[in-house]
Amino acid sequence: MIIAIDYGKKRCGYAAGVMFPSKVGVVDREKLFTFLKDLNPEKIVFGLPFSMSGRYSCQTFEVIEVAQSVFKKLKKPVFLVDERLSTKMAHSILKESKGKIAVDAVSASILFENFINSPTNLYRIREEIPRVSIERIEADSVLVHNVEDPTILDNINARKLDVMEYDPYIAYLFKKRVRFVERFERFLEGKYDVIVTPEPEKVKELLKDGGRIIRARSSVG
Repeated sequence: MIIAIDYGKKRCGYAAGVMFPSKVGVVDREKLFTFLKDLNPEKIVFGLPFSMSGRYSCQTFEVIEVAQSVFKKLKKPVFLVDERLSTKMAHSILKESKGKIAVDAVSASILFENFINSPTNLYRIREEIPRVSIERIEADSVLVHNVEDPTILDNINARKLDVMEYDPYIAYLFKKRVRFVERFERFLEGKYDVIVTPEPEKVKELLKDGGRIIRARSSVG
């Protein structure tokens, strides 16, 4: 069984089933873990709230923290799916149903279907993170770009240290160490003395004249 969760401030919508939702409803947020434990699903899907532009928000990381806690306690695969379109669609369906269905449950149903129909467009809470080894960096401005290992920050000393990460779960791990994590290159401001990245071509225009790019290679590749 798969269960999709639309996590809310007071209650959570859910949709459970195998290939399509066969059971939908809402559960108080405080009872969510007990509910999931009793249901014992094979996979759990959380809707991930990004800003409308797709960037991270406080709510993004709040949901990831909950999803990580569920993963650690239940030892079940936990996935993260962009919930922006599902929320819009849910409100549209809610109008047609004249309020007979809870919007949270409708959102969860759409998340469920998105998970089934778009298995490549999702992220996962991971137990192990690849390690990346870099030399000690001392610089005025440094960008850590799409690197999977947050512990590399231990080897960086910079007045300006920016982090950009596509994967929301890895971004969450970085967010526990820095004030802010960006998700897209286009929102980065200024240029950098040093850029640490596995993808140099994507950030070469962000490098200062005379700056350097350090190719970040993980322990698994």
